[in-house]
Amino acid sequence: MLAGKAPGLQHPNSNSILRGLIITLAYDDVNRTVTKRLLEKIGCEVTAVSSGFECLSALSNVEMPYRVVILDLQMPEMDGFEVAMKIRKFYGYHWPLIIALTASTEDHVRERCLQMGVNGMIQKPVLLHVMDSELRRALQSASE
Repeated sequence: MLAGKAPGLQHPNSNSILRGLIITLAYDDVNRTVTKRLLEKIGCEVTAVSSGFECLSALSNVEMPYRVVILDLQMPEMDGFEVAMKIRKFYGYHWPLIIALTASTEDHVRERCLQMGVNGMIQKPVLLHVMDSELRRALQSASE
């Protein structure tokens, strides 16, 4: 499902760092639509997919230069860890940025994400201000 920015959904405090940011959202959950709308609300352009295979396929589309991939770590068939590993193998460690979505608060999950080259983590349930700040933090870190 490909979507651009919906008019009228811009977050009033959104600034240029997130406006127009092109994101692939890989999230196998009923909350995918809600998360997609939150991203659009802060100015991002979002392609939402429901599996790791669809995510990798979307990244190979040269017409959509995705800067960020947001991965649910608990997807069926190919989990977010495996998708992150494949992205890093095919595209390297500098592009795209990878943000993990997880319900886990355990340290070993965070450590595994770091080992896989994940640039940030967002705790479920996804909240607008948390997503906004984590995206900004990851983008700033990547530009340093």
